[in-house]
Amino acid sequence: MSRTNVIEWVNPGPEDILWVYPFEDIRWGSVLVVHEYETAVFMRDGKIYDVLPPGRHVLTTQNLPLLTRAFRLVAGYGETPFKARIVFVSLKQFRGKFGLSTRVKLGPRTLYMTELQSFGEFWYRVSDPVLFLTQVAGAVRELTSTAVADFIRNYFVETLIQEISKYTAIDIYTNLTQVTSRLKAGAIQDAFAQRGLELIDVKIAGITLPQLERMEKEDPTYGLPLLLAIQKGDEDKVLEIVKTVEVMRALGKSPAAGWMGALVAMPTLMQQAIPPTQPQQPQQVPSQPPQVPAQVQESPIVAKLRELKKMLDEGLITQEEYDQLRKELLEKYRKEM
Repeated sequence: MSRTNVIEWVNPGPEDILWVYPFEDIRWGSVLVVHEYETAVFMRDGKIYDVLPPGRHVLTTQNLPLLTRAFRLVAGYGETPFKARIVFVSLKQFRGKFGLSTRVKLGPRTLYMTELQSFGEFWYRVSDPVLFLTQVAGAVRELTSTAVADFIRNYFVETLIQEISKYTAIDIYTNLTQVTSRLKAGAIQDAFAQRGLELIDVKIAGITLPQLERMEKEDPTYGLPLLLAIQKGDEDKVLEIVKTVEVMRALGKSPAAGWMGALVAMPTLMQQAIPPTQPQQPQQVPSQPPQVPAQVQESPIVAKLRELKKMLDEGLITQEEYDQLRKELLEKYRKEM
């Protein structure tokens, strides 16, 4: 079968990231054309040998030294045509998208789980063709950026959640640009590099904390500050808010329903979020704050609300089920007051 002496990846698509030359019988003296946006990798028997940069290459023993050495061992010098697999890898930038909806612990001092939703885009390119072939592409003959983005997205989202959890809600909302910059330079970049990729840029188009936003909408005066104080582990601020609300309740100025749910869950949240006091420091406030009224702790409805919250945190019920059941319990709670 006659075969052209010019080996080239002709007209790759905008999403194509890898293509394998369909013939493995290569003649010495053939011309290999490698465009500026790609590189060519020579393989034989599943092993990677030589990598040729952009340019016009006449295939000789000089520019394929590793492959030539292998031929001398198995077939003798100067065999033509010789067996080899030529893999073209694109080096241009590609775009991927991400989206996540999960529950995460925000801030280093809190165990309180907060709903987190985010979406955006990231740009990447192949930085190490050899590592990319061994860790991502494998033996496929064609590969698109969509498939690569699908492969890397799980690592990206997992690492993104780990990085975001290092910041408080206030940091995320007020310093999103700084948070994004740290993400690009941190563990996410390492996750890409381990697979022969370079993360060029990240654009977080939207990030929301639905639970906190609902609390702010229902009762911005007390609800949101309470949850933020819990996240920061600010025990003094938490107790200050609790005392203020208890005074309001004593005066007959009952807070909003959203705030009521946070208040009855207060003992559990504080035990989770605030480290227990050390025995050698008796002046610290005990880990179970006595300021919470006894009747709130002993009320059957309060106990049910706590159990309901625990079931939500453990994933035994959905957020919709939790909201409906909590609403019913709070209605009973207000009737008893």
